[in-house]
Amino acid sequence: MQLSTSSELYFHQHYTDVVEGDEFLSLSSEEMVKLISSDELIVPSEEKIFESVIRWIKRDLDSRKQILHQLMEHVRLPLISKDYILKNVVDEPLLINCSKCKDYVFEALRFNLLRSEELITIPHNIRTKPRQPGGTHKVILAVGGEGNEGTLVSTEWYDPTINQWQPGPKMITPSLGGGLAVVNDNFAIHLGGENLDPTFQSGRGLDLSSESPRWKPTYNMLVKRELFGVSVINNCIYVVGGVDDNIILNSAEVFDLRTREWHTISNMSSRRYGRRVARGGVTGVITPPLSRGILNIFLSR
Repeated sequence: MQLSTSSELYFHQHYTDVVEGDEFLSLSSEEMVKLISSDELIVPSEEKIFESVIRWIKRDLDSRKQILHQLMEHVRLPLISKDYILKNVVDEPLLINCSKCKDYVFEALRFNLLRSEELITIPHNIRTKPRQPGGTHKVILAVGGEGNEGTLVSTEWYDPTINQWQPGPKMITPSLGGGLAVVNDNFAIHLGGENLDPTFQSGRGLDLSSESPRWKPTYNMLVKRELFGVSVINNCIYVVGGVDDNIILNSAEVFDLRTREWHTISNMSSRRYGRRVARGGVTGVITPPLSRGILNIFLSR
């Protein structure tokens, strides 16, 4: 069968009810992949998606089991609780016999392990990003900086659709002169900076797609820096130059979101701080300001 535009919209908005009917079980393989991969699905939890995939496969096991890995690629298992995964996913016979599916299960368990260690888990693929029915819109995020009362711990974001600034969650520590990067549109990572005398190498992350967003520790840089450049390219965060204890730096390093590790890269030919970093022609470039003031970045909320 082929879903009309109106039927597809109805499936998105009433997925929990639709999956209980015969019409859902009669979807073609192509329609099923398209449906499961949609960001527009409104579901109480990703568990419902997983259960519906297994149910759809079992309706015609011989012909449908060949595309199980294609469907599981779009089930956001990392967003499901560890207890549910261990109880209902790990021992599912269909997944045990699918090597690619087992990789997705391992990915989900590892994601949950990192989350339990209180390190914020940085999304690096579609399976670690919550579905966002209705799409997203951009906001401007202001983080830290220096105000009348000294170094700031506050954050706030501006929503251009309503022309209002709204308070955001406080940072873990006050900071100025740090760098800000964005990953997958709605995840901010604040790096380095200083608080009075000390220069930081620490990282803090903020997931704006969360129901209760708050800053959490994430992976520290290799070198303490403030007033440095930041850019995100191909799932990697690059930081260059900056200042550490009044010493201007020419060093650079990169954080790979897939391996969650920092590595040094070749030094710049000149020592630089307060410079902008960009990748040509692509939106979402992160460019810290030339002063120690507010850092602005476009994010999805």
